[in-house]
Amino acid sequence: CVRDTDNAVYRSSYFPVESGVDMFYSYDACNSTGNSWMEFVERRALGGIHIKASVPSYLEPMIFKRDGEGNIIDEPGEEYYDNSVPYEGAYMNYIKEIMRIAKGDITNVTYTYKSRSSTLKHPSSHYTAAVQ
Repeated sequence: CVRDTDNAVYRSSYFPVESGVDMFYSYDACNSTGNSWMEFVERRALGGIHIKASVPSYLEPMIFKRDGEGNIIDEPGEEYYDNSVPYEGAYMNYIKEIMRIAKGDITNVTYTYKSRSSTLKHPSSHYTAAVQ
């Protein structure tokens, strides 16, 4: 709709000049307003949700806990069921980065353990036990 208009067009600020992308827009030419665009930009797809994630087991360096001396724990013990001992690892860093990019669309992620009864019911798979 911008190609055949006499209305003013503007260079998009979403693509820096040095990117080599020449993208232009015009609200008037395309039968829209700046308000409708800002409503779209500010809308949150998830609505600021809180996620609770069940951790199936440890897998260093992806997800693990540390003991009181700061050593990485290889196999889950009683600390696995203690939510005051934080999870660490690449998965946690990845989720933190997603939350940063989401700009408030995901407000919080809480990590917790799978239940003891689910572990007994599904002894062959930590992952099945974590989602049951």
